[in-house]
Amino acid sequence: MFDADFQSSDEESPVPDANSCEDQELIQLFQQQISPASETAASLKRTCGLHIAQSCDYDKIAVGLSRCELQLFQVREGGQLAVESRTLGRYESGIRGVRFFNGDPNSLLCCTQDGSVFLYDVRTSDKVFRYEDTSEGAKKTMTSCDINQNDRVLCASSEVQKTGDSFLLFFDVRERNYLGCYWECHSDDITHVRFHPTNPDLFASASVDGLINVFDISKLTEDDAMQYCFNVETAVDSINWHADPTGRDLVSCVTTTNDLHLYDVESQDSVALFDRAQITKSLRRTSAIDCNVVGTHNYGNGSFFVLAGSNFNRGKDCLRTLRYDNKTLLPDRSFGGNKQIVRASVYNEKDQYLIATGECGLITLWKCRTDGSEQTGVNGASKSLKQKLHVSHRAKPY
Repeated sequence: MFDADFQSSDEESPVPDANSCEDQELIQLFQQQISPASETAASLKRTCGLHIAQSCDYDKIAVGLSRCELQLFQVREGGQLAVESRTLGRYESGIRGVRFFNGDPNSLLCCTQDGSVFLYDVRTSDKVFRYEDTSEGAKKTMTSCDINQNDRVLCASSEVQKTGDSFLLFFDVRERNYLGCYWECHSDDITHVRFHPTNPDLFASASVDGLINVFDISKLTEDDAMQYCFNVETAVDSINWHADPTGRDLVSCVTTTNDLHLYDVESQDSVALFDRAQITKSLRRTSAIDCNVVGTHNYGNGSFFVLAGSNFNRGKDCLRTLRYDNKTLLPDRSFGGNKQIVRASVYNEKDQYLIATGECGLITLWKCRTDGSEQTGVNGASKSLKQKLHVSHRAKPY
């Protein structure tokens, strides 16, 4: 969409990033070479796609743009993208998260920095409700949001406020009222919250303070609700839930330095750690400085993959997936025709579509072939748990 200079994303990069092996070996390693099936631009003006969500029926895609706009796209049969609404939402502050309901493909949430979470009916493009916490006067600056598995509870996270506290805010989705908050769990900006995909009471939060907290919100107090607290020892950018073939709950996190950590929730073990250099090596690239870890996605068969690429040449040279298998990252798929540094993605487990957006404001869909080879085995490793020392008593949020 925009002309790109052939240069590294980091001025300190000593050499241009490149493949670390010959083309023939690369084809043998990444046996699925995939070209875009559909692509559309969010705007003719310069913008960046920062957030993306897909509906539970996989027919709709919502994209939050850096221009403070929320757009809706339809995924037609065969994987073709079509614009549904260019102006579903337009805001005065930045978008911090978009999320469809788990059981209703027509209900969409959009979280904005100024402290509001908007509920939309995408059939009519109507703004149905605005969730806000004004219990202490001014609204809190929000950073992310998620809704639990049964679509009853909404959680939104905040930056550190003037009081020195950061908050996890809870709302009753159906009654449309504020339930309460936790504020003893993190000491810095909370960057991401994710509910468990099947347990409506379980969710995890991550922060710049390096902690990943796992809560059971059915408990009476915040202190009782906290089940586990993992210390990543560096700022966390995003988290995700996974399950191994035996059904164990795993939580993955991507740090702000593009490292990947994996934890076994119940045993409280650190299962695996892949730093930026290791991920770069698995991608068969040469420059760790340019490595961009977008996030993780579930295959739907008890395994997951990591989507990562290179920022060199503005992302055009490398966008690939690595399959997690028994504490290793194996070459998986290579996505050709990418035109941007990818910032957000979703994976359609049903139709095997990867849909991504990024710094050129493009929404791109790739059809992925499944060969049935993805298998995962996970073994616990050394424990890396930091217990919460401060004890407080908070009323449960609902």
